[in-house]
Amino acid sequence: MKSTQWLAVVFFMTASFFSISPLLADDISTNGGNKQVVSINVTGNHFIETAAIMDKIRSKVGQKIDKRRISRDVRRLFATGFFADISVLGVVKKDGRHLTYHVKENPMIASLTLDGLHAVKEKDLKLKLKLKPGRIFNKPDLDRDIRTIRRGYLKKGFYQIEVDALRKPRDDGRVDVTLKVHEGDITRIKRVRFIGNESFSNSELAKTIASRQSGLMAWFKDRDVFNRDRLKADRQLILQRYLNQGYLDAKVESTLVSLSSDKRSFYITFSIHEGTQYEVSSIKLEGDIVPDRDTLMDLVHLHVGELYSLEKMRNSINDITIRVGDEGYAFATVTPLFQRNIDAHTVGLTFDIEKGKEVYIERIEISGNNKTVDKVIRRELRQQEGARFSSTKLEDSKKRLKRLSLFEDVRVSMPKGSAPDKVRMKVEIDEKSTGSFTIGAGFSQLEKVFVRSSINERNFLGKGYNARVSGEVGARTQNIDASMTDPFFLDKNLSASINVFKRQTRFQSFTFFKENSFGGGFGIGIPITDHFSYGINYQFSNTDIFDIPANSSLILQSQAGKQTTGELTQSLTWDTRDSIITPKEGSFLSGSVGIAGAGGINKFVQSSITGGSFFAMGDNFTLNPSFSVRYIHGYSNRAVPIFRRFSMGGIGSVRGFDQYGVTIRDPVTGEVIGGNKTARASVNLFFPLPYMQTAGFRGLTFADIGSVADFDNTLTLATARASVGFGIEWLSPIGPVGLVWGFALRKQPDDITKTFEFALGSTF
Repeated sequence: MKSTQWLAVVFFMTASFFSISPLLADDISTNGGNKQVVSINVTGNHFIETAAIMDKIRSKVGQKIDKRRISRDVRRLFATGFFADISVLGVVKKDGRHLTYHVKENPMIASLTLDGLHAVKEKDLKLKLKLKPGRIFNKPDLDRDIRTIRRGYLKKGFYQIEVDALRKPRDDGRVDVTLKVHEGDITRIKRVRFIGNESFSNSELAKTIASRQSGLMAWFKDRDVFNRDRLKADRQLILQRYLNQGYLDAKVESTLVSLSSDKRSFYITFSIHEGTQYEVSSIKLEGDIVPDRDTLMDLVHLHVGELYSLEKMRNSINDITIRVGDEGYAFATVTPLFQRNIDAHTVGLTFDIEKGKEVYIERIEISGNNKTVDKVIRRELRQQEGARFSSTKLEDSKKRLKRLSLFEDVRVSMPKGSAPDKVRMKVEIDEKSTGSFTIGAGFSQLEKVFVRSSINERNFLGKGYNARVSGEVGARTQNIDASMTDPFFLDKNLSASINVFKRQTRFQSFTFFKENSFGGGFGIGIPITDHFSYGINYQFSNTDIFDIPANSSLILQSQAGKQTTGELTQSLTWDTRDSIITPKEGSFLSGSVGIAGAGGINKFVQSSITGGSFFAMGDNFTLNPSFSVRYIHGYSNRAVPIFRRFSMGGIGSVRGFDQYGVTIRDPVTGEVIGGNKTARASVNLFFPLPYMQTAGFRGLTFADIGSVADFDNTLTLATARASVGFGIEWLSPIGPVGLVWGFALRKQPDDITKTFEFALGSTF
């Protein structure tokens, strides 16, 4: 108990003693008079009901007067925090003792104001405070709330935090309370030192830990803010660095943290004992060797004669456990045993394997799917009911479910079944919002102002159908698209899709013509392996080109009128991305060839190759290089229609340029005629935004390069356009929202640039 609390108790006990002392003196003088309590009254209370006070008083009518009991009553009333002062008065009459508990209440809080908050949200902080309007104000709750506010700021690195409590009484006896917060500046780590390190330099160890000295990158990633939990992790990271290089005796002996007198800087010192390095002298397998010794030995990442490594040891244990589990042993364990030779600085390793019982999946139980029907989940599972347990199939099942992007989390447990050789596979999922409605407005040099809206449901009817309806209305466009995809058509392992569209464009100031088109199509997707698939799609469209100026080029005038196109496209796709919406690892590569001529008058062949990779770089940084190449040409003496020729610009193409911003133009009229081949390459770097990671925000920097060529020229770097820029993406509950600022580095005189773009419903 703190000294101030002891002083309060002593004061209260002294006050209660003197308050009841006349009664005690009277008891002695009367010596045998009526000592019974005949009445108990409460006075002085305004906010607290008398019944509530009486409930805390243990002295009762009919009892003999007892100074200890009365003293305990006073302490019990003070403990409620409702009262600033309490006195007990007694009157002796012929019929007995009459007690009066006179209380002085703490004021009731009329209002509570938090002033000076910037780094912490007021609504989040108020939920944790004891002081609230309508409650009784008291010093213990005030002190507790000040500590709560300080803890909240200390977690964010504000060690200069000060909190002042201001009270303003009202005429009605209530009080307005203001907690004024002086945040100060964030206290950052100014220096990190290491003592005792000889094998690794200070800079090497500094790169190992998560904490950083103050600097631009450390500030950007918020890693120079002192955090005790991060400091504990730093100790483990240092130790892991040494254990990965054979230092089995290494340990972090102490961590000294000092705060500067002005509370502006932290100084951290790690004291390290390195010890000596150990080489692996032998590797053995003991216990249950399943399926065979050679197979398991191939899974050991360590080798005789090399330095011991904790990381390789963990990977070996994990791979052996999974391989034994693939033989049906769900509860296999692998225990590493060490035989250390201190003089020779070697260590012998033994993997002791205990396979447990071979088990089969009795049944699969799914929970948490309030919307999604069971079969959508079950069809992704590679571990089947009645089959022998397999660790690999279990992990594949979890990955496939997560890759659907329908669930926030997927958890799998294996409780025991009805027999020793049976287990139940419990799949627990947390569904995420899969439907979105987006509406937004934007500005384009071509469109001026446009409005875009879409409704998208990735789990339509709970059956995994992907349904989408979108529309865009601008000064020069009116587009409507609707599509639906069934990923398991007719409950078979193939997908089917159908779509319809209607488009109307009036880009006459750029394209020198107006266009109306409508059509639709269907497609089938056939998975060949888990990551490799084949697709075939047929699209039919009817397009009308009109309002072509009389002085237009012959190429454009030849396109006037209605045209029909029936196009059959086949594609092969390799996709190992861990997520479709926001991948962090994996790659994709897709090649397609489309032939127009299966219905309609247009005849051309279009081919394309698109690919990209995602590399997780730690701390939520993701590097994403990508490329695409497209080519189109006509056959049977038919030219490629003007609306199918290629132009570039905008999100998904070369950012920093507008739609039709990079294209081929007629040298005489300047009208857009497009090219028949394009090439594009991009590099994106996604990174977390300070203080905004948990809200679904991330930042982006990018570099794009692309080129368009006509039928008589080849793609060259000399004609390529280049841009760089940055952006912000918000993965909102209604879908991705992106803002992009692009700046053209290389351009041609006729190009149309566009610095700002707004993306709604699609990622970068």
